[in-house]
Amino acid sequence: MAGLLLPAHMSAHPGAPGGLGRRTCRQCRHHGVEGSDVVCRRYPPQVTVVLVPQGAPRVGQLAPQPFATFPPVVPEHVCGEFAPGGEGR
Repeated sequence: MAGLLLPAHMSAHPGAPGGLGRRTCRQCRHHGVEGSDVVCRRYPPQVTVVLVPQGAPRVGQLAPQPFATFPPVVPEHVCGEFAPGGEGR
């Protein structure tokens, strides 16, 4: 969320020098890379159903098409599900 400010004690990383640091998505072991996106794999993929136009002989009809994707994240943002160990994989 753009503009979200967290107090220093909420974004402190115990292993960081001086006890300060940010628990970012890049540092979390649940992050993954899919193509050019960084995604969160903490939970199963989100399923979205999209209605897509059909080809011949069903021109003009729509059919449900499910898509399953992990939510994309910004690697530098604070991770709400932080689990250490993402960098050394």
